[in-house]
Amino acid sequence: MNHAFPSPATWSPSRWRQRDARQMPHYDDPALLLAVEEQLAAAAPVVTPAGCARLREEMAKVAKGEAYLLQGGDCAESFNDAVADRVARLSGLFDAMDGVLSDGLGLPILHVARIGGQFAKPRSAATEARGPVELPAYRGDIINGIGFSGEERRADPQRMLRAHLQSVGTVATLKAARGGRDPVYTSHEGLLLPYEEALTRQDEDGRWWATSGHMLWLGYRTNDLDGAHVDYLSGIENVVGVKVGPGMDADQVLALAERLDPRNRAGKLLLIARFGAKRIEAELPALMQATQAAGLNAAWSVDPMHGNTETIEGRKVRRVDAIERDIAAFFAIARAQGVHASGVHLEMSPDDVTECLGGSGPTDPSDLDRAYRTACDPRLNPGQATALASFIAGLA
Repeated sequence: MNHAFPSPATWSPSRWRQRDARQMPHYDDPALLLAVEEQLAAAAPVVTPAGCARLREEMAKVAKGEAYLLQGGDCAESFNDAVADRVARLSGLFDAMDGVLSDGLGLPILHVARIGGQFAKPRSAATEARGPVELPAYRGDIINGIGFSGEERRADPQRMLRAHLQSVGTVATLKAARGGRDPVYTSHEGLLLPYEEALTRQDEDGRWWATSGHMLWLGYRTNDLDGAHVDYLSGIENVVGVKVGPGMDADQVLALAERLDPRNRAGKLLLIARFGAKRIEAELPALMQATQAAGLNAAWSVDPMHGNTETIEGRKVRRVDAIERDIAAFFAIARAQGVHASGVHLEMSPDDVTECLGGSGPTDPSDLDRAYRTACDPRLNPGQATALASFIAGLA
């Protein structure tokens, strides 16, 4: 392939501003936005470059088939979260799933949480209508409020300061909660680029690191090869995930890999399949075959959540049986293509929510009301998540 990509030598954290940036909010006070960016640029990092480098080393083991990645957590963090309690219980859920997975897979488990920065959400529509009233869509607490009013839905750059402060506290709490146990690294979608740019730091060797989280991933709605998000992620040294889903062809996947990791380093790039049970068998084999033929050292994991969302009476729902079919198909395809099935990416809650049907959750849609609390997407409850870990272990 011969793509005319910009030279890495010319990269800077602000270069994304020269490109089309999708899924970005409109801030009506540029001066206030600039002041917030400057404050964040002078603030403490959420995570250190050394911690990000350690995750890269651990991810290299995953890519080589020497470990398994368990990535999971809330669809989106909230400013209303009781951080200390929530972090402790999510840490415990990782441990419970680890015990089941490691026994069944015979591999050490690498823990990466959707936490400490997972505040921004892409939206399929820019606005939301309720009756005759139409307002900007809720894009996560780092951008605007979930309440349906003009003031709540106004994009406020000062929310980035609160998200940063909560993220710093979350990471410190997570470290304390782990004690001497294996760490839980942090991850989030690298979506809100002014926030990401302001928290990008250079190490003594001149390398750039996103210090907003240990791992950032490229979303399905922002994967334009020449777009702002790909450009930003191409310059950082962190582990970068790429959501790979319906309609993507082999050329696109290989071009993204070349752009994001031209040196093809094990541990640098994670491809996350999010096709859904109905499409994975038709579309994933050709992509895995292409990455194998190209000698790509990227790891492959499966996100069985986002491709299996349906709407029942206006409410998003996911079914455990569809999630299981998706994961089983991923393992079978990987085995057939000679690829290590490297991990799983789940939206899950430490709370006993009723948002996914099946398993230890409700079996009838009428029972979802008991504890349907998500602000965005349906999550597995602890019983469902632990049972799913057992299901994955049985596929080894």
